[in-house]
Amino acid sequence: MSRKSQVVTTLTERFGDQEEQEKFARRLGLIGATNIGLGAMLGGGIYVISGAAAGMIGPSLILAYLITGLLTVFTAINYAELACSIPKQGGGYTFAHDTFGGFPAFLTGWFLFIGNLVACGLYSLAVAHTLAVFIPGATEATVGQIAVIIIAITFITNIISIRGVSGVLGILNIFQSIVLFSFILFGLFFVSPTNLDPFFKPGIGLFEFMGAVSFIYISFVGFELITTASEEIKEPARNIPRAILLTLIIATIIYMAAALIIVGVVHYTTVADTFTPIADVYGVMFGPGAFYFALAGMAASNYAALNATFLATARVVYSMSRDRYFPTVLEGVNKRLKTPIPALILTFFIVSAFAISGNVNFVASLSDFGYLVGLSIVNASVIMLREKGLSVPGTFKARFYPAIPVLGVITCLLLVPTLHVETLYLGGVLSFVGFIIYLIYSRPKMKRYQRELKERALQEGVTWPVKPQ
Repeated sequence: MSRKSQVVTTLTERFGDQEEQEKFARRLGLIGATNIGLGAMLGGGIYVISGAAAGMIGPSLILAYLITGLLTVFTAINYAELACSIPKQGGGYTFAHDTFGGFPAFLTGWFLFIGNLVACGLYSLAVAHTLAVFIPGATEATVGQIAVIIIAITFITNIISIRGVSGVLGILNIFQSIVLFSFILFGLFFVSPTNLDPFFKPGIGLFEFMGAVSFIYISFVGFELITTASEEIKEPARNIPRAILLTLIIATIIYMAAALIIVGVVHYTTVADTFTPIADVYGVMFGPGAFYFALAGMAASNYAALNATFLATARVVYSMSRDRYFPTVLEGVNKRLKTPIPALILTFFIVSAFAISGNVNFVASLSDFGYLVGLSIVNASVIMLREKGLSVPGTFKARFYPAIPVLGVITCLLLVPTLHVETLYLGGVLSFVGFIIYLIYSRPKMKRYQRELKERALQEGVTWPVKPQ
């Protein structure tokens, strides 16, 4: 690390993040970190939106999951490298903050914040729809009320302890894995080749196929959530890269296999309009009992995804507050529980609003927009990390630099135009709103904070090496 970077790091530790290491406890190992990633990945994507995705492109959904997994590899590798050199709360936002700073950092946090919030709404709605099956005469209002109750339970769980969240995810992952693996294992005996022919839905071109890839992208964001809890993972330089790659590989294989069963056991048009495709196909194979068994797996899966994403969202809020982009009241961490309660409260209220009013397909697509834009900046952060000499020697480094970060940026940005036009419109509005918030509130407050750091540095006799962002 360069002398300039060392001085900046020292100032940050002394004045910007005092007692930071005392706020959070490192309680998660490799298995716990992987549980967070898998808890988010094996949720809404395959259990909820895979049916709609099959309706878009037919049996080629199997290939779409493979392509999405391969495209995501670049971002996953970049995340692993960034997490080793910047093992702090906030994940992608923190990476952009410590490398770019200023507006790019705010924009990254803003879009990842939106992506996570909307994803939480999607997962809570998925669980609510599952439970509503057992309530006679359930209406949309009933589903919304159930979703809010589920979010409240998630909120309480996250307040108690991150270890508790990881434990919940571990149990739910075991159950959902039983459902998924049994679905795949038994489903192989029911696959009919006629349902896979033609492999590509008639009239589907490359643009439409890539539109499906961008639509299911939300299923692959779970690995990113691992890094948002970096300060709570043991041996982060060793465990975070392994957890990220394990999560991505395991989930991609499961997605492809489950997609084969979904479009192989029944014709893809059968599941095109359902948000319970696995349960429906399981019911076709073994009857009503299997349908309800798969519904239970869907509920467990999406609740696990909700827990993991809820945790990550609160950590992004905490980190942006710590850096003065959001109000400082949101950076409070309970000394006994070691959890960011104010950030969790804000997350609870906003996610509840999405859950009450969300449309599953639109919510999933909007979440994709937030993730794709935010992650494109995160990928570029690797270049800034190396150019500024911020990489920590002896930690994970991607080969073929700068090819991997450049490909990560390109793969994210190429998928954005393939999203639904309504998503792009609302995404543009949210971008404008974020820009206004940054100009009116975040930028002035952050500059004042930088001036305070400079004054305190001068009092300590340390030369301030850079201009405020």
